[in-house]
Amino acid sequence: MNASWIIPFIILGGALQTCGAAMNGQLNKSLVNPYLASILIITFFFTALFFAMPHPLPGMRDIHEMP
Repeated sequence: MNASWIIPFIILGGALQTCGAAMNGQLNKSLVNPYLASILIITFFFTALFFAMPHPLPGMRDIHEMP
């Protein structure tokens, strides 16, 4: 299998890491709290990821049916 399709995503991920550091720096200056700046970015990311999930979370019925 040819895995060369993943190379642009690796490059994009590396470029986005530099943007993340700059955003954290600006938030740190604005909020005067480095922990709050990091927590806001992480919370925003996981909230967006939660709403972008194609499948809903399992319900109680699904959990009870699990072996």
